[in-house]
Amino acid sequence: MKRIVSSIYLLFITLGAFAQSSATSFDVAGIKVIMKPTQKEVVSVSMYFRGGVTNYPAEKAGIENLALAATAECGTKKFSKDAFKDREDAFGVEVGGSSGYDYGRISMNCISRFFDEGWGLFAEAVTNPVFDERELDMLKDKMISGIKQSESDPDGRIEQLAIQNTFKGTPYAIDPQGQESTLAGLSAAEVKQYYYNNLLNKNRMFIVVAGKVNKEDIVKRITSAFASLPAKPFTAVKLTMPVSSPVTLLAENRPLATNYIAGTFDAPAVSGNDYLPFRLAISVLSTRLFTEIRTNRNLSYAPYAHTENRLMPYGIMYVSTTDPKASVEVMLDVLKDLVENGFSEGELESGKSGYITTNYMKEESTGAIADALGRMEILGDWRIADETAERINRVTLPELNSVLKKYVKTIRWSYLGDKKLADEVSSVFRSTL
Repeated sequence: MKRIVSSIYLLFITLGAFAQSSATSFDVAGIKVIMKPTQKEVVSVSMYFRGGVTNYPAEKAGIENLALAATAECGTKKFSKDAFKDREDAFGVEVGGSSGYDYGRISMNCISRFFDEGWGLFAEAVTNPVFDERELDMLKDKMISGIKQSESDPDGRIEQLAIQNTFKGTPYAIDPQGQESTLAGLSAAEVKQYYYNNLLNKNRMFIVVAGKVNKEDIVKRITSAFASLPAKPFTAVKLTMPVSSPVTLLAENRPLATNYIAGTFDAPAVSGNDYLPFRLAISVLSTRLFTEIRTNRNLSYAPYAHTENRLMPYGIMYVSTTDPKASVEVMLDVLKDLVENGFSEGELESGKSGYITTNYMKEESTGAIADALGRMEILGDWRIADETAERINRVTLPELNSVLKKYVKTIRWSYLGDKKLADEVSSVFRSTL
């Protein structure tokens, strides 16, 4: 135990040495800015757009992802697509855009000595994309190909089924990547109008900057590039977790060598006090699932559990197996044991150590630092990202032992594979413990 505690202490010291300074937030020309100066040579800048799938109807699924990707892929007023790419290559700049369930963004990464060139491309992509029809059609074809590939991949498809099963009747039922039918029907004029009339609005935008930068320079750049952007009314849609229906199993038949199973359940908001205890609890659950399902019984190669941190968060247990009945029974037994009997002090301390190692050491790149700040701002407050190492050390065993009881009340099962086999063992897919 002392060795574990010492390891955690040393990790905090290491993290403190890596963190060059705390993040700060301020307003420039009506746009919120979150900035974290570091000594790293890579500078990462992202313009975030709030809303995600709540910004458009289901029949327009994928329009925001397409619009944001096109800002860097289809040319701007100053640069054609080829000229834009040539300039990226010449200075080692990366600019890209995408959108998901809760937000979209346009991001730029470059080394600090080419920040002028990188910022110039970033500002052009944000303020002056042209949505060239020919280039946009090529981008749509590329995205449609990616959607088909995702649907054919069992891991990608079980994730889609799990989301459909969990969030039916909510905005999350909309796939932010879109579908072939919705993307094919989007015209260049419609995508352009969506970007300039809906997204380009200071009241739904904020900027995250991380790297070897200073506030005075950033303020000048933002004022020059974005001060003239419009500010229009924007009210975020309030999302509410759906009430689970009596039908808890969503199964899709597909001839596969193994069967893919996912069980989802509610999770606490990232901004709430239960967030970190829950994350630690699910981490221990994942370890126990691996031990029982793979190591002890050899029922699956890589069972796991994890949380999806979104405005409507959820936890998920996953397994791919030729024996659905035995695997699901073990999953439920392990989860029930944790709910009823709790965790050990050793699991709490090793969970903290593991969380810090996997979630913080990997976030020492500038891009990961900026991404964490941006995601946490969307989910409640950017300070969560800057203070998690301190907060996680305060999680207690009573908090860990009580948190699963609060949230894991209904399990929504999704299944991809031999549907006949799933039907034969349907009783095992219980919705409650």
